[in-house]
Amino acid sequence: MRRLFSILAISLVALFVSCDKEQQAVQHLFVTDTVLEVDAKGETVTVSYNLVSPVEGEIIKTNVVSGEDMLGNITQPATGIIRIEVKANTGDKREAIVEISYINETTSIIIEQAAGNGGNGGGNNDGEEMTFKALCLDGYYYGQKYGEGADRYAFFLSDQGLNNAGQAYTNGTYYYIDAFAPVTGNATLPNGIYHFDSKNTGAPNTINSENSQLILTGESVEDTQIKYLDNATMMVSDNKIVLEVVIDGQTHKVTYTGGLELEDATEENGGGGNDDPTGGQEKDAQSTLTGDRNVTFDGEHRVKWVYEGDYWQTGYSNYTIMMMNKANGYVFGDTLQLDIITDNTSKDGDFYGTYKCSYTPGKNVMMAGFTNDYAQAVGTWLFDYLNGGASYNGYAMIIDGELTISDAGNGNSTIILNATDCLGNKITCNWTGIIEED
Repeated sequence: MRRLFSILAISLVALFVSCDKEQQAVQHLFVTDTVLEVDAKGETVTVSYNLVSPVEGEIIKTNVVSGEDMLGNITQPATGIIRIEVKANTGDKREAIVEISYINETTSIIIEQAAGNGGNGGGNNDGEEMTFKALCLDGYYYGQKYGEGADRYAFFLSDQGLNNAGQAYTNGTYYYIDAFAPVTGNATLPNGIYHFDSKNTGAPNTINSENSQLILTGESVEDTQIKYLDNATMMVSDNKIVLEVVIDGQTHKVTYTGGLELEDATEENGGGGNDDPTGGQEKDAQSTLTGDRNVTFDGEHRVKWVYEGDYWQTGYSNYTIMMMNKANGYVFGDTLQLDIITDNTSKDGDFYGTYKCSYTPGKNVMMAGFTNDYAQAVGTWLFDYLNGGASYNGYAMIIDGELTISDAGNGNSTIILNATDCLGNKITCNWTGIIEED
């Protein structure tokens, strides 16, 4: 399945008060949850609110009434959302009160935190279930674009949603799920139970293990953490999703209530065959490199290929080749994402040849790097991962150059890359080894 690396708001229903102006003043501020429970490990909780008939020049204010020691930053990343950082607790059960005010209206938020290891009712919290209430559902319906026999739904369950450019907000929690369902031709996520598919068969009622992930956005791209799922089960019913995932041995229970319709990205609805397959992106330069980079893959590493079908609508097969340094099962250091279009229609890894980098899809083209509407890295990129693959040291979109993939004999292949990023830095690679099918 197509790997799109994230580089990374909900519209709350308005509530109106019907009253006689002489009898009752208009209420502006409505807060969804006023009592929040947090486990001892701490987390950043989200308080959602709605403003009715907002007054120009007036702003939402917050004030910590009590429990200041247990709280960190309080931020307002988007209208209708307040995020409160709750620190880890090693003592007794504790409580904080935060006031949210607008003009002369005030609502108190009570935050109750469980005792830690050193407090009454404490104990070892390892393995406890983490709960998360998603406020937003954003994503695409692709139909059978990625294979026959199943419809594909790729979406985010998050606390902040995406902005008008399809980008994630800072300091947010985003569960990205790549799911397949029985063919319906409908952009609404179908009811049913979906199970984790470690083999990524694309069968109905499965969750793709290669793409699905938890994304924790920070203040910048470098601060963003990406964690892949170890297991997952999702139950979809009318206007409700209950998702249980396992990440690093811990169970996360994610719930969402609301509409299940996604944006229709099928070819029949403008999702394919456009004159500009990059979606009109401006391709702004994105690179953290300060010089040339020769990419090497030594010791434990993995190189794999994925068949993407005719993704770019050229009449030829498209493949993504991932070249990754790994240690103890984790990605670190340089990773190359190569996006190529062959001169044939084979599905079996027939990709030997020479490819010119271009933004225009065509035969024997290596697609240049850009970001799509969801702030994901599409095309050809270099990523420099921190140990564990949870965040980046840096990255670079590759926009020019040449790639050659050839048969080296005995089941080995040779990959030679001579390219440049958007700042003119040279990115090179000369590697020989086995390219696995994913």
